[in-house]
Amino acid sequence: MNAFARLFLLLILLAVPRLHAQLTVSAAVERTNYLSYEPLQITVTVTNTSGGDVVLGGPNNTTWMNFVITGENGRPVTAIDSPNADAIICRAGQSLQKRFNLPRYFHLVDSGTYVVKASAYFADLQRWVSSRPVRVAISQAARPRWEQTISLPRGHKLAGKYRRYQLINFHDTDRSYLYVRIIDESTGMFVATYRLSSLEPGREVQPAIDRNQNLHVLCLGSPRVWVHQSLDPDGTVLSQKFFQRGEGTPQLVTQSSGEVMVMGGTFYDPTEKPATPAGSDLIRRLSDRPAGVPLR
Repeated sequence: MNAFARLFLLLILLAVPRLHAQLTVSAAVERTNYLSYEPLQITVTVTNTSGGDVVLGGPNNTTWMNFVITGENGRPVTAIDSPNADAIICRAGQSLQKRFNLPRYFHLVDSGTYVVKASAYFADLQRWVSSRPVRVAISQAARPRWEQTISLPRGHKLAGKYRRYQLINFHDTDRSYLYVRIIDESTGMFVATYRLSSLEPGREVQPAIDRNQNLHVLCLGSPRVWVHQSLDPDGTVLSQKFFQRGEGTPQLVTQSSGEVMVMGGTFYDPTEKPATPAGSDLIRRLSDRPAGVPLR
């Protein structure tokens, strides 16, 4: 090898670390354990360290984002759709974040542990840059603790059709949670599956259906706080309120008009700072605020 060839090879080797550092990709999920058919959001961060602006765009005008998911046996999970990521300019030093709901692109319903890698296409080098692997576990739903079929009300685009509400217990690593699942009775398709609230083990859950066929749920989300949520037959959360013990234990009551309300408790605002009396060492405990309650 002559001197010119050796110099050329040295320049290439010196350039490799810099090229590898021009784009970095990381991926993160909200938690590790999921129930089958619930949303599984992954946040992908792409950082441009090249020193200049780059265009994130896939080959042949396709998406610049890709995922590879493998199961416990190492076999890849077949994709059912491509992630939607249109071309965009990533400025020098900028980090771009984008969220993806993985069940929209992969059939992730079987119980097991899955390994997810996110990749962004770096057009300047014509190659994919991958993130470190992220692990998630998916479990099948237990037998519903409560369920009821309702007829979709007037005004709904499918009025007269039937859907079924289900409430399901799911124990994560350190807490129990209450989930709701809505099923289309005609097709058996799951309309929605998601976490409602943390749940104190062994405590009562109170469901009720109002005159508009909306589901109301009252449960003890932490040792001192009850959570009341209402949602419509499409799975949209309509309201979320918190209560503590008042003259009695909070109870879900259905009025003769068909309206559902909470009685026997006092309204509680978890964002309000407690008023500490002078000379008192009483403080609000962290356990007073339910964990994992989605604010929708």
